[in-house]
Amino acid sequence: MNMIDAIILGAVQGASEFLPISSSAHLVIGQALLGVNEPSIFLEVALHVGTLLAVLIYYWKDVVGLLTSFVSYAAGRDRERHRDNYRMCWYIILGSIPAAVGGLLFKDWFEAKFDSAMFSGYMLLVTAGFLTATHFVKPSAKPITSVRAFLIGVAQFCAILPGISRSGSTIAAGLFQGIDARAAARFSFLLSLPAVAGAVLLKAVDLTKVAEPITDLPAFAVGALVSFIVGIAAIHWLLKILGGRKFYLFGFYCLLAGLFTIIYI
Repeated sequence: MNMIDAIILGAVQGASEFLPISSSAHLVIGQALLGVNEPSIFLEVALHVGTLLAVLIYYWKDVVGLLTSFVSYAAGRDRERHRDNYRMCWYIILGSIPAAVGGLLFKDWFEAKFDSAMFSGYMLLVTAGFLTATHFVKPSAKPITSVRAFLIGVAQFCAILPGISRSGSTIAAGLFQGIDARAAARFSFLLSLPAVAGAVLLKAVDLTKVAEPITDLPAFAVGALVSFIVGIAAIHWLLKILGGRKFYLFGFYCLLAGLFTIIYI
C-alpha cells in the first residue's frame, strides 16, 4: 500500500461514508481500479477510525449532551431536563440492535459479498432506487419514536451489504416515516457511532489473528487523516443538500456508478 493509494482510499472513505453513495461499494471499486487486490486490514481500521472521529468532532456537543443526560437521568438528577436526550440515547441503542445482532450472526456471509465488485454494482442500483424515491416524499416533521428508530436500524442492518449506502438507507428510512430531513440525518450520523465503532472493534479483533506486519504505518496515518477531513466536509455538505431537498439526486449518481461497475469492473 503506497501513500497515493492511501490518500485516494481515505478520500473515498471519508466522502462515501456520509454521502449516500455507499462507502463499502466505493472502496471495493476503488481497490479494483487501483489494483489493490489484498487491501490491508490495518488500512481498513485506520480509515474507519478517521470517519468515526469525523462524526465525534462534528457532533461533539450532541454526543456530550446525550452522554451527560443519560448518566444524569439514570442517576435521578433533574430528570425533566434530561428526559428528551435520555430517550434519544435509547433510540440510538434500539436502532443499533439490528446491525449488531445481524452483523454478528451473518458476519462471514456479509464479508464474502465484499469479494464481488459485480454484487456491489447491483446493490448500488438498489440504493439508486430508494434514494430517487425520496423525491416523492412530502415534507413532514414527525418525531422519532421507538418503532421508527428500530426501522431505521433495520435499514442500517441492510446497509452492511456493499453497495447499500448506510447514510442513504437510514436517512431515507427516516424520510419515508415522515421525519424531518435534518433530524433524520442527525439521527443517522449519531447512529453511525456505535456501528462504526463496532466495525473498528471487529477489525481490531481480526488484527490479532493475522501475522501481517505493520510496514506502511505512515500511509495508514495519512489515509485516516484524509478520511477524517473529507468526512467532516461530507457531513457539512450533505446537511446543506438536505435543506435544499436535493437528496434524491444522489440516486442518479448511484445509478451511473452501479452501471459502470457492472459493465466495466
